[in-house]
Amino acid sequence: MKKIFIAVGVVLIIILVLVFNLRSSKSGIKKIRVEVIKVGPIMSTVRAEGELRAKYQVEIGADVMGRIVRIPVEEGDHVRVGDTLCLIDPSTYEAKVEQVKARLLADLSRLRKAKSDFERVEKLHSMGLVSDASYEETYSNFQSLKAQISVDSFSLKEALESLKKTVITSPIDGEVVAVYKEEGEMAIVGTVNTPGSVIMVVADRSKMQVSALVDETEVIRIEKGQRAKVTVDAFPDTVFEGVVVRIGGVPERSVTSSQTEGVSYPVEIELKDGKKLLPGMSAVADIVVAEKDSAILLPFSAVGSREVKGERKDVVFVVKDRIAHIRPVKLGISSERFVEALEGVKEGDTVAVGPFKVLQKLKDGEPVEILGKGKNRKRFYGKKTTH
Repeated sequence: MKKIFIAVGVVLIIILVLVFNLRSSKSGIKKIRVEVIKVGPIMSTVRAEGELRAKYQVEIGADVMGRIVRIPVEEGDHVRVGDTLCLIDPSTYEAKVEQVKARLLADLSRLRKAKSDFERVEKLHSMGLVSDASYEETYSNFQSLKAQISVDSFSLKEALESLKKTVITSPIDGEVVAVYKEEGEMAIVGTVNTPGSVIMVVADRSKMQVSALVDETEVIRIEKGQRAKVTVDAFPDTVFEGVVVRIGGVPERSVTSSQTEGVSYPVEIELKDGKKLLPGMSAVADIVVAEKDSAILLPFSAVGSREVKGERKDVVFVVKDRIAHIRPVKLGISSERFVEALEGVKEGDTVAVGPFKVLQKLKDGEPVEILGKGKNRKRFYGKKTTH
C-alpha cells in the first residue's frame, strides 16, 4: 500500500513538472499589440505659438509734449483717416507762434529800412560820393537781415507745425482697440516701447495676423505662401485658415530655465477671416509644411532604429502567422501620429506597435501573441527621427 502511495506521488510530481514547463514555455512568448497599415492623407506641420494683431495696427503717440485736454473717442469707436483722436493743450504752442510772428514783423521792418539805406548808399557809391567800406557795410547789413527773415520764416513754420501737432488725428481707417491715457494726463514724446508714450491703439481689424516665434530648428521648413490652421483660446471650436506672409531674418534670443540660450525667428500668418478676433488674443498656428493626399500610413509607435547588416536603419516588425519579422523601412513626411512609408511595407501589412518595453527586446523571427490594436505613440527604441 505504501508503495502505491509513493508511485502515485511520483506520478503527480511528474505531472506538476510537465504543467509548470508548459506554462513556462507559453509565458516566454512576447505579447504585443498590432495595427494594420492603411493608405490615407498625411500632413506635416510646424507649430507656432503667438498672439493676434491687426495687419494695420498703429500705436498713437504724441509728437509734442503737453497736457491732454480732450480725448473725443472711446474703445470700440470706429474712426476714419483724419478724425480727431486727442487734443493737447495748445496754449504754449500758440504763444510760441505769436512770439515768432512778432519777431518776424520786427525783422521785416528792419529789412525795409536796410534795403532803403542800401539803395541810397549804392547810388552815392556809383557817383563816388561814398567810400567802399561804407558801401560794403550797408550791403552786409541788408543781406544779414534778409537771412534773418529766412530764419524767422522757418521758425514760424516750425512753430505752426508744433501747434498743428497738438491735434492728433487717425492715420488709418479702423477701430480704437485700446486707450491708455485719460484727459488731464501728460502726453510725452517717446520712441517705440517707451513706457507711457502710447496714448491709444487704432487697428484695422478687417485683416488679422498671428505674430509668432518659431524655433531655429523648425523655421527652415517654413516658406511664404504655406497655409496654416489657427486656433484661438477664445474660440476653441473654430479653426481659422491662414497663410504665411513673412518670415523674419533677425532672430530673437531667450534664456531658458536651464540657462541655455534659445533662438527663435518671427513668423507672421495672415488670417483669411478674423473679423471677430481681437488684437492680443493668444493663438496657436499649425503651419502645413508638407502634405500628400495618399500615402502608406505607418504608426509612429511601430518605428524604431536597429542595426541591420552593420548599418543603422529605421525598422518595423511585420507580424505574419504570429511570427515577428524585422523589416527595414524608408520614411517620408510625418504627422503627429503617422509617418509615410516610402519603402519596406505595404497597405494591409500588420505591424507591431507596442508595448514599448516588449518591442525593445523583440527579435527577428520570434513568435508573438497578439493582444490587439493599440495607440502607444512612443517609439519602441531611440528618439523620433526627423524626416
